[in-house]
Amino acid sequence: MIFNSQRLLGLLLGTWLLAGVNSAPAQEPSGLQAAVALESVLVDTIAKAEKSVVAVARLRKQSPDASPAAELGEGLSGEGADLFSDPTRPDYVPHDFGSGVVIDSRGLILTTYHVVGDIRVSRYLVWIGKKPYPATVKAADPWLDLAVLKIEANELQALALGDAKSLKKGQIVLALGNPYAIARDGEPSATWGIIANLARPAPPAPERTGAGATEGRFTLHHYGNLIQTDARLELGSSGGALVNLKGELIGITTSLAALVGYEKSGGFAIPVDEDFRRSLETLKSGRVPEYGFLGVAPTFLAAEERRQGRFGARLLDVVPSTPAAKSGLQPGDVITHVEGEPISDELQLIRRLSGLPADTNVQLTLERGGGANRRGKVVTSKVTLSKKRVEGPRPAFAEQPDPSWRGLRVEYATATPQFRDHSRDLDPEGSLGVIDVEKDSAAWKAGLRPGEFISHVGKSRVTTPKQFYQATADLRGSVSLKLSGLLTGTETRTIAAE
Repeated sequence: MIFNSQRLLGLLLGTWLLAGVNSAPAQEPSGLQAAVALESVLVDTIAKAEKSVVAVARLRKQSPDASPAAELGEGLSGEGADLFSDPTRPDYVPHDFGSGVVIDSRGLILTTYHVVGDIRVSRYLVWIGKKPYPATVKAADPWLDLAVLKIEANELQALALGDAKSLKKGQIVLALGNPYAIARDGEPSATWGIIANLARPAPPAPERTGAGATEGRFTLHHYGNLIQTDARLELGSSGGALVNLKGELIGITTSLAALVGYEKSGGFAIPVDEDFRRSLETLKSGRVPEYGFLGVAPTFLAAEERRQGRFGARLLDVVPSTPAAKSGLQPGDVITHVEGEPISDELQLIRRLSGLPADTNVQLTLERGGGANRRGKVVTSKVTLSKKRVEGPRPAFAEQPDPSWRGLRVEYATATPQFRDHSRDLDPEGSLGVIDVEKDSAAWKAGLRPGEFISHVGKSRVTTPKQFYQATADLRGSVSLKLSGLLTGTETRTIAAE
């Protein structure tokens, strides 16, 4: 049962009443004094944090090529114009709204990816001190459900980051946001509660099951990393701040669970942990984070094995041409630890690995050759992760363009759309996927097309985009690329100098 923090003040006042009946000499604080002290902390924390919490609105673009500032200044005119749809009016109420948190005094705002929605057809406004500012998206990450907006404003008050790793159940927290779009006046709403639980999964989205995402799980949070609080988060609170009593940001509030009809009386937040901090720095630079991929199909242990005290994730399959296959992992292996951290089940394994960056070296501990009633031999395996392909309702977005060479853009093979169905056709030692070829470029004229795979630049094997662009950076004249895969078999293409 979740403890309701709204009873806490009542308990404190009850303590005060008991203290009045059995009053001792006034060496210790009374119940009322304790309640007043807590009240003072809450008031001070809200006053400190609310300056960094903003209202965010999503509007539909009037013109695909119009700038946000131009669209904000257009206004409405003419007979029958709806003045309440003019975002410059104080009484304007947006149809789609959420919250945001200032993370940089130079105008960077953090919110959730699902608040941003479809960037191709949307424009954004951010209200600070009753003033609407047009905003652009620097980067948006569907896997961690985070996005960073940019506004032309300076001397904003950024909220200091805390550490969600040290959180414990029962700690008092405050949530600030923009419920029902009422924070446009510069006054975000606040609620308070306790940490009800940690490492909670967002429920799978039934309408997205089987539509690309694995069983309706299309974010890291569906594998169990959310903070659960009994602080009630109303419509529009997504993207707001969950803070501790020091006024530090320990989570970004999200309605991800409520969107599918669960836990509407409570709230969830994306924790400010190591994965969060790493991804945030990448998003602030205008790029999309890359997440790790091992290449296995894990499942849970049988109930009888768990009753025996065993733990881990059993591998049903090892995908060819992946880090798992290259490192020698086998179907039937049970992964019990990642970098020395115990792994309880398949969800924790996915959460742990796909929160790490691509190209990370990790050590796995596993049991091999065991059975239902006996443990297998303990084996350690070192593996370098590839990149996960994030499949969700909308793509990621980056302000900074991806690099290209002679009209060719490449990606980790495991992150391409073709990899899932054709991994058995690829070079088992590793390759890269072609994801885009500019028409009439040197690469296009050489016959390269999206969906092909490159294993070598000249005689040098390349398995990551970084390796490819480093290998080609100083090359002049014609360059040979060795292709291997479903469309080409094995052959060499020569890319002429541009």
